[in-house]
Amino acid sequence: MARALIPGFIQNSQDCEFLIFTPSGSKAKSFADEFGAIWVKDLEELRNTHIDYLWACFKPQQLKQVALEIDFLTHPYLTIVSLLAGSDAKALTEFLSTDQIIRIMPNTPAQVGLGVNALYKTKTVHQDKWTAFWQAFNTSGINTVFENEDDIDTITPFSGSGPAYFFEVARILIEDMKARGIDGALAHQMVAGTIEGAGRMLSENSDAETLRNNVTSKNGVTYEALESFKESGMEEMFNRAIERAYQRTLELKGSK
Repeated sequence: MARALIPGFIQNSQDCEFLIFTPSGSKAKSFADEFGAIWVKDLEELRNTHIDYLWACFKPQQLKQVALEIDFLTHPYLTIVSLLAGSDAKALTEFLSTDQIIRIMPNTPAQVGLGVNALYKTKTVHQDKWTAFWQAFNTSGINTVFENEDDIDTITPFSGSGPAYFFEVARILIEDMKARGIDGALAHQMVAGTIEGAGRMLSENSDAETLRNNVTSKNGVTYEALESFKESGMEEMFNRAIERAYQRTLELKGSK
């Protein structure tokens, strides 16, 4: 997720230095070389450095450990930009010693300028820090700031995890086409184009059901496929999957 969002933020930020650290080092160095940031080999190098924004892009379960390792960086004016699912502002404030919290639930299409990102900020974020962040961040895709932090948890299984559902459907379709003798590269191209075109139509219309019906003729080819989906309980299956993802978000929140 960090790779989906941070390069654009770097590109749109002016007069800023970006310092990149990962425990392994290799990924941070590669990222820094590619996007014009500064590779930090050891966190101790930052001990006397003033940090304005700290992007938290690690696993939610690592919050407590990371907080211990960077306790010397925290100060009341530090703004945390968190991509951690299930880590609410209260937990971030407790562990990172600042109430300047911006939460983002991103999705990977941000890599191609088509991200659908949900954001929440604490009321204590200084206006100048928020203005600078928003000017650099809100340059592409759909970015929505929610007033209720719980909405971030609600959104997570949809826009956050959603691309994976489409990729899985695409994988199934491609593999089925290949099994029926269609060249793999062609199958990939056709499925990708179908999803892209359908997505464009959906973005320009307000009713997915109407679009679906427009493709479907009674007792036709599409009708048979949709009837099979219905008989298999596809809608209920999706509802159960979304609920499980949502509950996992709440579990992560409670595991801090």
